[in-house]
Amino acid sequence: MDNTEKNKKDGKGRLPWWKRLGRWWAETPEAEQRRLKSFLPLIAYTIAFVYFVIWKSILDTQYRNRTSSAVIQNWFGNDDPATIAMIEQKKAMDESFKELRKRVAGGR
Repeated sequence: MDNTEKNKKDGKGRLPWWKRLGRWWAETPEAEQRRLKSFLPLIAYTIAFVYFVIWKSILDTQYRNRTSSAVIQNWFGNDDPATIAMIEQKKAMDESFKELRKRVAGGR
């Protein structure tokens, strides 16, 4: 039994993954390396798109019922009629629920 077989059995001959990857990359032909490198932008754009979709869906669920002056005001100072209607509807809903709340001692 030579040293390489002995080291493999002891676990000492196993290289870390980054060294194995570097060795594999050095052994692959240049045409294959170019082909694999061409997938990098596709992978990066796919990860960015999926991240954006997840981030956008989280923001949409988190801020679904919130309105603020920064969001609803128009650049020229006038408010959009649809936005005004939405704010009035929200105020009406909040006012209607105030009457349904049970009064408790010490509460407001």
